[in-house]
Amino acid sequence: MDNRSIKENIRRIRKSRKMTQEDMAARLDISLTAYRDLERGSTNIMNANIFKIAELLDISVEELLLGYRPVQAKGIQVEDVRAEYGGQITVMERRISDLEKLVSSLEETIITKNEIISMLKKKLGEVE
Repeated sequence: MDNRSIKENIRRIRKSRKMTQEDMAARLDISLTAYRDLERGSTNIMNANIFKIAELLDISVEELLLGYRPVQAKGIQVEDVRAEYGGQITVMERRISDLEKLVSSLEETIITKNEIISMLKKKLGEVE
């Protein structure tokens, strides 16, 4: 999704709501020139403005950004996902735990090797 399509969505929906650029500028509390620049694409839309614009146009932010109303999945909960993919999630959780242990072990090995290198450098310094 690029910035240009967002601006096109704003213009299209604003016009379908029979709102003028002057209406939008006044409701956003910005100058008409600033609003025209925003809709023309010569200025960036600030995140705060996206929420205000969506509210003024009486649409969701998702609809403003995408240009259409996304379909909402009904009733899917974390429990449903866990029930369907529980076995895979458990395997992945075990794998993550194993990898965390491996990382910890490797960190300890690095510390030990650095200590050995330090001791050898000191010993070499004594010999020279």
